[in-house]
Amino acid sequence: MLLYSKQNKIENKSNITSSKKSSNDLNLKTLNKILVCPCDQSELLPQHYGLICKACSLKFSRSGIDSKSNPLDFRCNNQTAKVRIEFQIPQPFLTEQEIQKLGYATNINYKCISREQIRNKYQTKLQKEILYYIDKIKTEFGTDLTVLDLGCGSGGNKKYLNSVGITHVISADYSSDKADILVDVHRLPFKNSSFDFVLTTATIEHFYNPFIAFTEINRVLKPGGALIASGSFWESWHDQSCFHFTPNGFFILCNSVGLTLEDLWSGWGFIPSISSHALNLRKFKKYTYKLQDLFDAFLRLRRGNDFAFRHRLQTSGSFGIYARKKKLPI
Repeated sequence: MLLYSKQNKIENKSNITSSKKSSNDLNLKTLNKILVCPCDQSELLPQHYGLICKACSLKFSRSGIDSKSNPLDFRCNNQTAKVRIEFQIPQPFLTEQEIQKLGYATNINYKCISREQIRNKYQTKLQKEILYYIDKIKTEFGTDLTVLDLGCGSGGNKKYLNSVGITHVISADYSSDKADILVDVHRLPFKNSSFDFVLTTATIEHFYNPFIAFTEINRVLKPGGALIASGSFWESWHDQSCFHFTPNGFFILCNSVGLTLEDLWSGWGFIPSISSHALNLRKFKKYTYKLQDLFDAFLRLRRGNDFAFRHRLQTSGSFGIYARKKKLPI
């Protein structure tokens, strides 16, 4: 089964040739090895229009998002399905000891480029904590790891990953013209254990069933693989967002599918969140970040670090998380 090239060519594996040794070529070759039917996980066969499922005969053709892009479409918008998931009742909540361990990457002395520099250079919302864990993952797995950039948007995450030497990055999105393929996170078109690392930022609130989505993310992660994700809390209802999560919500979401939540941090505080989402003062966002920092420093001075940290957790505009899939027993 083969999906190959942005020139709309689909070829047999024996006929693969490439004059360019670019990261795009490597990513498409990676796709060739891991793509399956999103509805039944069966093998895909090449056809002149795209791919066809060997078992259910579903066809996957290219979807022209604009004149410059036509990725293969695996969203299966016309195919409904009933999905069974296991959910343990009751679910445990974060313990006091676990809460005290959160914010590790926030408090650590890690030097990196600023949030504003990231936005200006890569047009993405990565921040210190995410950059720290990307560096940690790269150190552990090496630069040859396979990454799924899920909900890739304008492609800024991939640009950053490439800039630090991580080149095996598959970009997937529901509707972006920067995606290698179009997907629905609730039924991903990848084999089990396909990725070392999944990165999905500013997306979780848009999953219409986050438990199914996280089950899929866990399925495509390799044992011991890592997840960096972020989603809304105090941010307003926006762009068809569905669920906005508390720290306990993220903990339960990870725990219910077998992921271990290792860290959680505030994506941004209530001051920039309210100013942007309630007062529509987005052009002043960089100043509201500084005002948030001053407010947090005031709370730490007056009420102590623990109180300031709890207040931030209670009023954050969004949260980021770092989670790991359990390794197989030796």
